[in-house]
Amino acid sequence: MSEPFSPTSVARQLDYCSYCPKMCRHSCPVSNADANEAHTPQSKMDTLNQLRRGDLPWTSENSAPLWACTGCRLCSNFCDHDNEPGLVLMAGRAQANAHGAGHKSLENYPERFRKRETRLAAKLREHQVEQELKVEGEIGFWPGCDAIDKGMRDIDAAIELFAALGSEVKLVASSEVCGGYPLLAAGYPDVFRWHAEKVAKSLRGFKKIVTNCSACLFTMQKQYAAAGVELEVEVMTMSQYLAEAVQRLPRAVDKKPVYYHDPCHLARYSGVIEEPRLVLSRLAELRDFDWSHADSDCCGGAGLLPKTAPDTADNMARRRLREVASRGGGTVVTACATCTYMLRSNAPSGVSVVDLGTYVADACRRHLASSD
Repeated sequence: MSEPFSPTSVARQLDYCSYCPKMCRHSCPVSNADANEAHTPQSKMDTLNQLRRGDLPWTSENSAPLWACTGCRLCSNFCDHDNEPGLVLMAGRAQANAHGAGHKSLENYPERFRKRETRLAAKLREHQVEQELKVEGEIGFWPGCDAIDKGMRDIDAAIELFAALGSEVKLVASSEVCGGYPLLAAGYPDVFRWHAEKVAKSLRGFKKIVTNCSACLFTMQKQYAAAGVELEVEVMTMSQYLAEAVQRLPRAVDKKPVYYHDPCHLARYSGVIEEPRLVLSRLAELRDFDWSHADSDCCGGAGLLPKTAPDTADNMARRRLREVASRGGGTVVTACATCTYMLRSNAPSGVSVVDLGTYVADACRRHLASSD
C-alpha cells in the first residue's frame, strides 16, 4: 500500500463503499469489460466487508471478487470520500490467503514468482554482453520483468537510446528483475518485504535508477517505504528521464500523429502525466484518448488480472484500443512495458503499439540517417 492503512481506516472505507449507491460504477474497467455486477467497486468492497465481519465465510469462491481488480485507481477519482478500493482489496487478498481462501490460479505463487525471477535474470544475462550488466554506477537501467519476458527489443532500443544521448546508463546486474509488485497483488506482503529488501540491497551501487515499469516505479518509491524497506537510490521512469533530456532529442519536421496511453501507475499513482507528452510532442503530433491523463482507462495488465481473469484482461486492452480503430487506426505509444505488451498483443488491424523508449530511439535513428 502507498501508506499504512489502520484497521479503523479500512473499516470506514469498507462501510462507506458498502452503502454507496455505486457512484463510481461507470469508471471500473474490469466490470465494464466483463459485465459482471459483482465486480463493480462497490460490490467488491461490500464482499470484503462481509468477509471481514463474518457475514460470509472465507472461501475461495466467496473471495474471488477481490481479485477482479487491477488496482488501477480510476474509481478513486470519482469517490467523494477519497476511498482507495484498489489498495484495500489487495489488503483483503492477504487476508484471504491467511484464511486459506486465496485465488486458485495463484496457488504457490511465491515459489512461482521466485522461479520466474531466476529464469528472467538468466535470460537477461544471456541476451546482453557481460560488460553491459553492472552492479554499480551513476545510473542503472531497470527494465522490469515484463520487458525482459516479452519486450527484449524494447530493452535493446533503450540501451541504444541512452548511447545516442551520450548517457552512461548500464543495465543493472541482479538476481532480482521485478520490483515485487506482483507479490503484493497476489496477497503476500511478508514475502514482498523480503523481496524488496533484496532489491534494495542490489541497487545500492547506483545513484539513480531508470525503470520502464510503471508498477516498479510506484512500488519502489512508495510501497518499499510503507513496508519498512529503505531504498537509498533515486528511482525515475523512462519518460521522466527523457523529459529531462528533451533538448537533446531531434525535433521532427514532418510530425506524424500518435496516441498516448497513460499507464495507471504512472498517471494516478505517481503523477507522471506531462513528461511523456513533452517528449512525444517534440517528435510527433500528439493525440489523446477520450479517457486520458489522470482519467486514463486501464489496459488490463495490473493486479495479476492476466492470471486470475485472462479473458477479461485481454478484453480491457481491446476496449482501450477500440477508440483508435474507430478513428481509422494509427500508432499508440505508452510508457510502461506491461501496458505495451497488453495493448500490443491485443491490437486490432490498423493499430500499432510502441514503447516510448523504442519510439524515441527510432526517431533518433531516422534523424541520424537523414543527416548523413
